Amino acid sequence: MKIVLVYVGVGVAGFNSDRPDGDREGSWIAHGIASIGASLIEAGHDVSLIDMRQLSGLDHFASIIQREDADIYGLSASSVDHYIALLSAMTIRKTHPECRIVVGGIHPTIFPDKYLGYGIDTIVRGEGEITMLDLARDAENGAKWPDIVVGKKPDLDKVPHEARDLFDYHRELTCTFAPDHPIPSVTMIAGRGCPYRCSYCQPAENSVFGKPHRMRSPENVITELHSLKEKYDFRSITFWDDTFTLNRKWVMRFCDLYESEGFTEPIVAASRADIICRNEGMVERLASIGLDWLQVGLESGSQRILDFIKKDTTVEQNLQAAKICRKHGIKMFATYMYGLPTETRRDSLATAMMIDEIQPEHGSPFYFRPIPGTDIYDYCEANNLILEEAKNASIARTGMFTPTIRGVDYDYIGALMGGYRGQ
Repeated sequence: MKIVLVYVGVGVAGFNSDRPDGDREGSWIAHGIASIGASLIEAGHDVSLIDMRQLSGLDHFASIIQREDADIYGLSASSVDHYIALLSAMTIRKTHPECRIVVGGIHPTIFPDKYLGYGIDTIVRGEGEITMLDLARDAENGAKWPDIVVGKKPDLDKVPHEARDLFDYHRELTCTFAPDHPIPSVTMIAGRGCPYRCSYCQPAENSVFGKPHRMRSPENVITELHSLKEKYDFRSITFWDDTFTLNRKWVMRFCDLYESEGFTEPIVAASRADIICRNEGMVERLASIGLDWLQVGLESGSQRILDFIKKDTTVEQNLQAAKICRKHGIKMFATYMYGLPTETRRDSLATAMMIDEIQPEHGSPFYFRPIPGTDIYDYCEANNLILEEAKNASIARTGMFTPTIRGVDYDYIGALMGGYRGQ
């Protein structure tokens, strides 16, 4: 069947993200839809992708849809893409009334009722590789699709490696997450899900991937790295896993394979302060194979706030983790938030003081923004904290500075953003 996948993605990157002032959000691929595409291609379907970030707007999208006559259109959307996703679905339906339209992604998974109608045939909740194959088979047989279907969890080692070239892949190759990493650079995902309970992420993430957290085998990851090396000759790697270092045994096996298979390219990956503190030997081993950046969500220098957001780490662990990283030559890409609910000036100041003490090699502060489907969003809604003008604001991975909730002294936070200097 002819299947056109549509990565909406403009809620983060915006339209025209290939413009000269466009940022990295318009260049990185969406691994989920690339993985679904690979499964469909392996099954013999004719698959293409429309990356809406590369378009000038909905009129541009409509003109492309006129030329892209397909049996199935599959859209992937996050919460900030909701409105555009619906408009896109209606555009497709108006242009190709006989086609089938399926929508998936984190926002449709959490809020499927928001997508019923609008010309959409079915909503996939959860993972899509197996379910998209089932839907394509049913469409071939003329079977009716259900309004909502729960995606089946695939065996991650049996999913074909992502169809990266569905995207304009040279764009990802020419940008990096770590400030000093060489290009070409590739991004990877080694696992799915997260066992932690941080209220700014959960239960939204678990609604997609469920429990338990799953990892591809180290051997499977290394096999894909060999393929990417042969095809793109990459010079650095970013692992997008929320917490790459969850399983010490997995990490140590990966390190052994990475080293024995001759890889020397520098790596950036994410960890947590408590994991780093408990596993210094693992951190040292990662450093020995070329991991030179760890992205660590420090979040706050106030223990009260860390407890409030259910981070399950301590300020002392944040400080100690930074020391361990520095000891082994690993640079810290530290992310942290200001303006969390209930945050006082004292809490904000504690965060600034912590960052001043740590002096991360790259500090990435941002203003807290509640994401629909999370516990903290429900808290903000129940307490009428979300500013009206912030409800449809963009979500970037880092560096967003849009006031979002009531009761926060953003002027004071802004003064701290330059770094605490002991005044």
